[in-house]
Amino acid sequence: MTRPFFVRVKMIKDKLSRSCDVLRLFRENGFEAYIVGGTVRDLILGSHFTDVDIATSAQSKDIMDVFPGAKMVGNEPFCTLVIPQEGWTIEVTPFQGDTLFDDLSRRDFTINAMAINFVGELVDPFGGLQDITKRIIRFTGSPGDRIKEDPIRCIRLFRFASTLKGFSIDGPSMEEAKESLPLFENIPPERVGKEVYKVLRGSPFRFLELLHDTGFLAPVLPQIYALKNVPQDPYLHPEGDVYEHTRLCIKNAEILTNRIDVRAAALFHDIAKPNTIKEEEGRIRFIGHEKDGGKLAKEIMTRWAWPSYFVRSVAAMVRWHMVPLISSAPRRIPKLYMQYGRSWLDGLFLLSYIDITSSNGDYTNWMENREIALSCVFKFSGKRKLISGRDVMDILNIEQGPEVGRILSTIYELMARGKIKSRDDALNYLKHMIKYK
Repeated sequence: MTRPFFVRVKMIKDKLSRSCDVLRLFRENGFEAYIVGGTVRDLILGSHFTDVDIATSAQSKDIMDVFPGAKMVGNEPFCTLVIPQEGWTIEVTPFQGDTLFDDLSRRDFTINAMAINFVGELVDPFGGLQDITKRIIRFTGSPGDRIKEDPIRCIRLFRFASTLKGFSIDGPSMEEAKESLPLFENIPPERVGKEVYKVLRGSPFRFLELLHDTGFLAPVLPQIYALKNVPQDPYLHPEGDVYEHTRLCIKNAEILTNRIDVRAAALFHDIAKPNTIKEEEGRIRFIGHEKDGGKLAKEIMTRWAWPSYFVRSVAAMVRWHMVPLISSAPRRIPKLYMQYGRSWLDGLFLLSYIDITSSNGDYTNWMENREIALSCVFKFSGKRKLISGRDVMDILNIEQGPEVGRILSTIYELMARGKIKSRDDALNYLKHMIKYK
């Protein structure tokens, strides 16, 4: 939920006040210290920021002496000292080089190569403020040197162009990124995943287009690149191959929702189609692509080191994204509601709506199944379960196993349809099963 404007302003003022106290303490101990990087950029843009970055002439040992409670992350000489605050952190790093200028000159982009001292004076040796004014993203100094230092900066270039609204990439930086494609090898997957995860809050569609146009799609998102030229049933998918469908899904997801789990699921929902394609009676089919896709999506997101709760949610959406689209869904929907909850189920239906909007636009089954899903909300929300698996086993005298789950799913479906309204109704249903067993 977005916080009210005055609350966000107060949070920013509190963070700046505390950060300036840290700068003063360094100064009193004989060290230079500045707020640097993305924090400065976001302050100029008036954007929300979480943590605060500080660069200092102090070395790691000196920082620990000034702030005994700081925690070291990483190893010398590229370590960061984290000073915990209430719900956020101040991250302190020694200058990369001998001076602040050396440190800023090694930062990726000019808009990230600025600093502010404890009295609020801006240090901007590379024209970052002017580039923010012009809405331009360009490498600091030589684009080739910055990329050779760390090739992931090409992906960061595309990520910033996709998350900073109205910004574009300057010509020399774009051309150097294209020329640097051969350097993009052996990049740890978690570093790639970190950039993709941040893109989900911006414009994943623009990010996808930039990867495609520069040749980076195959090395960054190989499973998405593999969707190109995979044919589909022209009646169900008049938009074209699986890649074009996924591209439209990303575009529509960006338009329709800010939920990053739905956006991620839109990216992954058809990644198993190349492995499951079959032609039966003249029709192209993808039997089981949702099940295989859920597993593959989970593997990718796990390699990317995405949060485990997020991985589970997105993988489950991919696994079950066909449920709102099929006529046999009413039996499954109540069970999914009980397993994953209302918010997740709403996300699943939103994903499927995006899927249909990006294909033939036939919402018939979706609308019928959405009514079932909404009835689950009204009938199950805030209520104690009418019946449990133990009730089923005791009344029917059966052992724990799949049959218990199937019976519970049937009861949940009848509850959603209004045919079972109380615990007595549910128990009577089980007793009726004994009679006709």
